[in-house]
Amino acid sequence: MDSLTQIVLGAAVAEASLGRKVGNRAMVWGAIAGTIPDLDVISNGFMTPIDALAFHRGISHSFLTEIILAAIMGFLVSKMYQWRHHKYAGIAGWSILVLSIGGLIMKSQTLNSYITGIVLILSLGFLIYRRYTRVSYTTPQASTFEWQKMFFWSLFTHPILDCFTTYGTQFLLPFSSERISWDNIAVADPLYTLPFLICLLIAMFHSRTSFARSRWNTAGLIISSIYMIFTLVNKQYINGVFRDSLESQGIKASRFMTTPTILNNVLWSGIAETDTAFYYGTYSLFDKEKKFILKHQPKTNPDLLAKYNNTKTLKTLQWFSKDYFYMNQRLPDTLAYYDLRFGTFKISKTAPDEFVFKFDILNSGDQFTMLPQDERGPRGMSMSEAFASLWRRMMGEL
Repeated sequence: MDSLTQIVLGAAVAEASLGRKVGNRAMVWGAIAGTIPDLDVISNGFMTPIDALAFHRGISHSFLTEIILAAIMGFLVSKMYQWRHHKYAGIAGWSILVLSIGGLIMKSQTLNSYITGIVLILSLGFLIYRRYTRVSYTTPQASTFEWQKMFFWSLFTHPILDCFTTYGTQFLLPFSSERISWDNIAVADPLYTLPFLICLLIAMFHSRTSFARSRWNTAGLIISSIYMIFTLVNKQYINGVFRDSLESQGIKASRFMTTPTILNNVLWSGIAETDTAFYYGTYSLFDKEKKFILKHQPKTNPDLLAKYNNTKTLKTLQWFSKDYFYMNQRLPDTLAYYDLRFGTFKISKTAPDEFVFKFDILNSGDQFTMLPQDERGPRGMSMSEAFASLWRRMMGEL
């Protein structure tokens, strides 16, 4: 999921694991651990866009990597606090966190990253003032194993949370390259994150031995878990609606999938495959009729598919999209590749459908180059128009 959610989760599980012994230091290091797997976005700086797409949520999100990292980080942090200049260990930890988030901001340049950076920098200033400049600073009393256990939970929960999204996570690397995705929550969902964040911030202002601190942190974990369970149950309901919609419209699909749209669990996209086409549509819990209104997209022209079928670029994209894709020749040297799993959007009621996840690929001889992200999006669509369109459809407007 988004960076802010992963930081909150990392901090909360670290607090539950070790907060009573080490106080806010657990939240600090948990937040760092919750950020680390997503630092694979740095690959954007030295990989091709297609290779970076395949690398993201790869080995850095493997369960084996998290176990190894937890052992190493727990050992190093434990030894750092035993150092005679241990007073500066906390400042060092926050510095690592700020540098990490700074790297994410520079690479992704998204609103969520900027919000995350602001929240963490403000927290840094507060905690350094309250904790690391006072004379009564004390060394945290925790064993190496306790630090390792804390880091394990903060790191391990990161890829597990990502598995609930549609993007998918290669959690089983190096034993399997399958992208595990349960498709029940969007990569950013404020109803999951905000209550969690509020409870964590309240807990932070209580002393480490306070019952209220533990109660607030536990409340955040429970509320987020209940919401996640709701999204799983809701997905089963949506799957039933989609299955009924296919049957009522006489569509015999070999497979199908549903996924929530961004920022909510109310509006869902569905995609189904037959021998000759893909059928897609949306359904909102506020729709008057309990059904997906489906449209169809013929499959890629077989001649075009055969022309590029053995190229590394196309194989990577097909693997990434789990073969839910459509491709056409936009220009003599440019292919348009659509990942159909993420559904469509409309700028207005009268506008044609546009698939959310689209790649423009420049073909120059035997070389394929993915055009930059800002050249792939919907032409002429502002953020305000996108959110207005999303809100209208969520509320049941067709």
